[in-house]
Amino acid sequence: MNRHVKEGWHLTVKQFYIVIILFLYQLLCGVLLYRLVQSAVIPILLRYPDPQQSELSQVLYWMEGQIQLMESREVHLYLWALAGFGLFRILLTPLIRSGIYYSLHERNEEQSRPSFIQGMFKLWKPVTLYYTIELLLLALPAYWVVPKMVPGVIGSIQDPAQLLHVIPYMLGWLIYGFLVKEMLLFMQFGATGGSRAVEGLWISVRHILPLLAVALTLGLFNVICFGLFSAVSMIWTGLLALLLQQSYHLVRCILRLWNISAQFHLYRSYIRKD
Repeated sequence: MNRHVKEGWHLTVKQFYIVIILFLYQLLCGVLLYRLVQSAVIPILLRYPDPQQSELSQVLYWMEGQIQLMESREVHLYLWALAGFGLFRILLTPLIRSGIYYSLHERNEEQSRPSFIQGMFKLWKPVTLYYTIELLLLALPAYWVVPKMVPGVIGSIQDPAQLLHVIPYMLGWLIYGFLVKEMLLFMQFGATGGSRAVEGLWISVRHILPLLAVALTLGLFNVICFGLFSAVSMIWTGLLALLLQQSYHLVRCILRLWNISAQFHLYRSYIRKD
C-alpha cells in the first residue's frame, strides 16, 4: 500500500499542471455559485422579520416565501440558473477525467509531454459513457432509501433525535457510492488504456484490500487537512481565514489527483502480474 501511495505522489508531482487546472476550475465554479447564491439569498434574509415583532409576521414571511416559490418568475430564473450550472459541471467532469486518464497512461509509457487537452478529445466518449453509468448507479438507491429517510428528516424539525434513524441509510448509501466509484475508476483505467474494462473491474474486486487501504489513507489525509484548515480559519478570522478556505481547494485538488494516481499505479502493478 505504501508503495502505491508513494508512486502516486510522484505521478502527481510530475503532473502538477493538472492540479493547477483543477484548482482554477474549482475556484471559478465556486465564485460563480457564490455570486448566484448571494444574489438570491441576501435579499431574502434582509426581508426576514425582526425577532421583536409578533409571530404573525414570521408566519406571513414563510407563507409569502411559499407563494414566491410557486409563482415568482425570479425564483424560477434562479432555479434554472442552478440547473444550468449543474448541467455545466456534469458535462465538463468527464472531459476533465479524460485528460487525467490520458496523461496517466502516457506518463506511464514514458512519453515526454503527455497532453491533458489531447486526452479530452481522444477519450471523452468512453469516459462520458462510464460517467453516465456512475451517475445512474449512484442515484439508483434513492428509489428505496429516500422514502425511508423523509419521515426522519421531517420529524427532526421537532425532535432532532429522529435524525439517528436516517444515519444508517446515509452511511449505507455513502459506502455503496464509494465502492461504485472505485470500481468504475478501475474499469475506466482498462477502457482508456488499451485493455478491457472488465479486466479493470476484476482487478478492483480481486485486490479490494489494497484498493481500500490506498483510498482510506488518502481520505484520512483529506479529513485531517479539512479539520486543520477549518480550525485555523475559525481561530484567525478575516482575510486570513478567507485565504485559508480558498487554499484548501488547492490541497483538495492535490489529494484528488493523488488518489487517482495511486490507484492507477495499483492498477498497472496488478495488470502486469495478471
